[in-house]
Amino acid sequence: MATSGDPRAAPTRDIESDVVLLLQACSAALGERVLEDVRAACGTEVRYGDGYVFQHLQAGACSITELARRLGVTQQAASKQVDDLERRGLARRAPHPSDRRTRLVELTPLGRRAIEAGRESRRAIAAEVELLLGTRRAGTLRRALLEVSDRLDAVDRMARRELRPESAR
Repeated sequence: MATSGDPRAAPTRDIESDVVLLLQACSAALGERVLEDVRAACGTEVRYGDGYVFQHLQAGACSITELARRLGVTQQAASKQVDDLERRGLARRAPHPSDRRTRLVELTPLGRRAIEAGRESRRAIAAEVELLLGTRRAGTLRRALLEVSDRLDAVDRMARRELRPESAR
């Protein structure tokens, strides 16, 4: 059992016996690792919540109206997010090929590189987990998590872009 001499630290016994807190702790630590790897590859301007917007743009450009619909926010909120991504060089607005009144939002090469860096990081972490646990136990872990995910519809909800990071709620 992990212990900590820091009196401000949450009692580790509570976390170790609570499967939800344990999963959240692992998720937070892994998310932090992926963000560090993405920032190492793309610069410190990339933020954790950017991934939620990226997943709606990776298939191709779309209008602010469509992006807002996909994100489940107002057009004004989507426009502000795009302004922020543009300022940081991760997305840009381009003219619509057939509608002069509409501008399309698309990822820049840096935005696309951030997506790939995240994928590379997750592959590296998966390889580290397999080294740590061994192939059999890593497979058991994956199957157990998939079983829980099936009960929660988590993977399917993520594939439908319905799950959002805390910062996007």
